[in-house]
Amino acid sequence: MNIVFFGTSEFAVPALEALIKAGYVQITVVTTPDKPAGRGLEIGSSPIKQCVKDRWLLLMQPEKLDEAFLQKIRDLKPDVGVVAAYGKILSKELIEIFPKGILNIHPSLLPKYRGASPIEFSILAGEENNTGVSIILIDEKMDHGPILSQTRFRSVNNLTLVWNYSQLHDSLAKLSAELLIETLPEWLAGKIIPIPQDESEVTVTKIIKKEDGKIDWNQSAGYIERMTRAYEKWPGAYTLMENKILKIIKAEVVERNLTIQPGTVFEKEGFPAVACGELAVKLLIVKPEGKNEMPGDAYLRGHREILKSIL
Repeated sequence: MNIVFFGTSEFAVPALEALIKAGYVQITVVTTPDKPAGRGLEIGSSPIKQCVKDRWLLLMQPEKLDEAFLQKIRDLKPDVGVVAAYGKILSKELIEIFPKGILNIHPSLLPKYRGASPIEFSILAGEENNTGVSIILIDEKMDHGPILSQTRFRSVNNLTLVWNYSQLHDSLAKLSAELLIETLPEWLAGKIIPIPQDESEVTVTKIIKKEDGKIDWNQSAGYIERMTRAYEKWPGAYTLMENKILKIIKAEVVERNLTIQPGTVFEKEGFPAVACGELAVKLLIVKPEGKNEMPGDAYLRGHREILKSIL
């Protein structure tokens, strides 16, 4: 079986490792080119390239999925493709090269949360315990193809999740690898009938930008607390305190005096708290601009002047 695996981010690593462990020996890996990263702009490679290192896999890092690349794929005579967090749209011409199509792994229960940020949007919507992984047969539209298999994520003992992005990401990545190894042989054997997605149930996510992390204190405390977890990796949930960025790393929903307006800073059990459109959030862990993370009570001891200010 000749497989071409398209992937870039850490989410794709468990799926690729699962294919190798399952005994698929003819795998070509396609990932993004090396690029400058970090403050020093040192050349860095994708997590998938790191996974391939010192293995027998053929690696491709095309700048563009142009005709030259398509011909290289044709020359491989692949049977099936697998996509996991690759980050580029695959053309109809590329898809048609694969007799068994290209399977796309997506970390949501499609058709909900199509697009670039399904994990973040699941947390923002309070659906951490109502998500999962879908494997679809890819077509030209974003996350649109028919469903081959799905599995719902179950937390330990089915407890309600209050997880941040990293925790949910890693759990769904592991789950996706398990589902791929179950689905691929069934698909290749012709035992799966693809099921079209219900277009009436579609929700779409977007690429998250830095400004999305800025807190609007008129939002509910529940939503703002979820922002701190959803945006843990990027861009962080933040506000301006004394004209400097203050990231809220961990927060807790608390009661507030109904007479104070949203954005008002007050003290709650020794910690800074901020009134929201509904209830308030207590700032348990914060990161002041240019400094390390610290407990909220320690921050307040050094910044008593922020009390009663309005953000």
